[in-house]
Amino acid sequence: MKHMKFIPLVMLTVLMLASCQSREIKIKKLVTNHLEQSLENPQKLKVLEIAQPDSAFGLNYFTKQEQAYMMNTITDVTSVLMERTAYMTKPDLDDAYTMTLADLEMRMSAGLFSGMLGEAKKGEWSGWKVRVTYTAKGKYGCKYKAQRWYFLDKDCQTVIRHFDLPIVSTDKADKTAKGKRIKQDGKSKQTNSASKIVLSTVK
Repeated sequence: MKHMKFIPLVMLTVLMLASCQSREIKIKKLVTNHLEQSLENPQKLKVLEIAQPDSAFGLNYFTKQEQAYMMNTITDVTSVLMERTAYMTKPDLDDAYTMTLADLEMRMSAGLFSGMLGEAKKGEWSGWKVRVTYTAKGKYGCKYKAQRWYFLDKDCQTVIRHFDLPIVSTDKADKTAKGKRIKQDGKSKQTNSASKIVLSTVK
């Protein structure tokens, strides 16, 4: 009789595991297809990681840790753009690195701050929040690494909202660019000074 009592518990556990696996499969297919359809060069897309889905409580609610991470990302991206363009006084439109990062920043700002003017109070459970880390090649020919945040419906069938956060590295300097001059069209040209914040290396 004791063994009979454990049968419903085992069956419930199996059903829960099957449900989680089914959800993860649906999420992987949904976000991968969405990335392929939204990027300039989908053939260069490489999904590095799809994080475990987390419960979402409204489209504009983020934990304090998430808010801190996003603000640090914005600060880092802005810092490298300001340094490479001399605070926007000498932008180099031929610099694929800078143009790619500027494009990512605009996409980040548009996606992150849209609809976030009101109070971001924790609401009722609205679906799932998923972070996807990927590498891709931008329209300027420069490879980059980013993290896309997705808000999905409860059934994991629809993307309700998304935004991209460029992944930057602060632990190394771009020594190849500092103090060097290159020849372009037969003329000597000073490269941008190196920044301690660079786009993560993508091989």
